Amino acid sequence: MNKIVSDRYKETYIEETLPSGLKAVIWQKKGFEKSFAMMATPLGAFDLLQKDEQGKEYAYHPGAAHFLEHKMFEDGEHDVMEDFSTMGANVNASTTYECTCYYFQTSSDLEKPLNLLLDFTQSLNITERSVEKEKGIIIQELNMYQQMSDFRMVAETFTALYHNHPLKHDIGGTEQSVKDMTMDELLECYKMNYHPSTMICVVITGKDPNEVLDIISKNQAKKTFDQPKKIMRQSLIEPVDVFKQHVTFTMDIHKPKINLAFKLKGIGDSMERYRKEICLRYLLDAYFSSVNDDYQRWINEEIISDFYGYECDFGKDYGYLMFYTETNKKDEFIDLIQNNLSRMIHEGISDQVFDQLYRRYMGENIKDLNDFEAIAFGMMRTYFNHCDFFDVYDLIDSIEISEVNKTGLELDISQYTIVECQPNRSYNERQ
Repeated sequence: MNKIVSDRYKETYIEETLPSGLKAVIWQKKGFEKSFAMMATPLGAFDLLQKDEQGKEYAYHPGAAHFLEHKMFEDGEHDVMEDFSTMGANVNASTTYECTCYYFQTSSDLEKPLNLLLDFTQSLNITERSVEKEKGIIIQELNMYQQMSDFRMVAETFTALYHNHPLKHDIGGTEQSVKDMTMDELLECYKMNYHPSTMICVVITGKDPNEVLDIISKNQAKKTFDQPKKIMRQSLIEPVDVFKQHVTFTMDIHKPKINLAFKLKGIGDSMERYRKEICLRYLLDAYFSSVNDDYQRWINEEIISDFYGYECDFGKDYGYLMFYTETNKKDEFIDLIQNNLSRMIHEGISDQVFDQLYRRYMGENIKDLNDFEAIAFGMMRTYFNHCDFFDVYDLIDSIEISEVNKTGLELDISQYTIVECQPNRSYNERQ
């Protein structure tokens, strides 16, 4: 068992890799009654093609990880969620492009729901009948999201940016990919990706961490697992250029929405990705948030609205930067973004703005250390990225203004797409 202490943040957690292969992390928050626990696997929507150490390939339909998340909560005809509820625990799950997480929060007894979390994520009991029944539920969920303009904007943006990368597919897949899913495919996907050696269990609690680790250890000691197979996510060849330069679609909305998105290169090294994201955050907040003195003018002139924002994300084999808003002034918005990006790249940020943003980011970091969910998700992400949690937290102190401005100079924004969601004329006429 390792004990990790951060003198700077006055935080401590213990970690141990159990004989089953499961990584266990228990972070004690003294004085708190509540507990938050998570089990996570690095299986996500990106995992459409995998390969084991013998070179055997495994192909899954888009949405397989999300479909599996749905089925994990069933034990035959039994509903696991009801069991958590009777224990006084609120349970939930989420599938992202990179991972699948199952988690609960409780202010009551921790032992029973923690054992249940470990048990239901380490077994799968499904039938052909239950899989077919679930297809209708998932398709209904997909159709519901397709009616949400914000969700549709992002989906259309990824489809326009990428030729082959799995980002072009919705996390839940498509109606056809869900229909084509089979029980055998789900069982194989589960077997390859839910072995304890690939997973992590994180518990944030006010209780004694050694007692919590003992609960997890005893649970794992009762079980036997097959020998793990080393499984690797396979990347597809992705061209440098965007798939479509301009996409327009209509929905039942009152005002047009636009997304200007740039396709960036991926970054192989995990710590370099974290550094790059922090540097770009400095630049983007300096030029595109209320830190910019022109921000209020953009609102007053209705170039941007309350529905406005920007996002930047990197993976090993992808990167993107997007700016979106709701506006009738599309051309002015595009000019605003492109002109400020040009200034951002060539002028960088001042010492005064750098110091202002540094204090904000440090405050947010400290605040997040009192957020149980933020700690658990942060610990999970750094573990799957083969990084140390506190090393990532301390990056903010190792980044200087020269690195931030150099990041801007190196930014390639030559490949971009414009996605527009226009009001449906018949909808506005009905209004």
